[in-house]
Amino acid sequence: MFKSTETLYADLAKTLGVAELPADASGSLELTIGDDSTVILFAEDEYSLMLVAPVMPLPANLDYGLVLWLMRRNFYDSPLAPFRVSCDAAGTLVLWGRVPIEGMSGAALGSLIEALAAQSNLVREELGFGGDAAAEAS
Repeated sequence: MFKSTETLYADLAKTLGVAELPADASGSLELTIGDDSTVILFAEDEYSLMLVAPVMPLPANLDYGLVLWLMRRNFYDSPLAPFRVSCDAAGTLVLWGRVPIEGMSGAALGSLIEALAAQSNLVREELGFGGDAAAEAS
């Protein structure tokens, strides 16, 4: 794991009130937020993290308005920025983004993780799915 990531995770653990966070050797870490959200952190290099929140399986039938709402989440002025809505190879809707970590505190990362989990919950809510869909996506 990169030293900068290790330091940031230690500060995040302190912020969360836990002794340590179980990151793997490459710096990947999976966190459960609340009852129905997961956020996965990937240490891409010494300077950035990629955060991914699996949302739910891609619904088979979406109406025009919901597709429009989802796609607008990808614009530069979206309240979700710098995160994007995507679909992975398994057909799971995900929210993801890369963030620079230089100067980031554990508290700031914790707030970012909470905001991403909240957006994941909002997407499920807007698409009319509850916590069961979140469990299926993880």
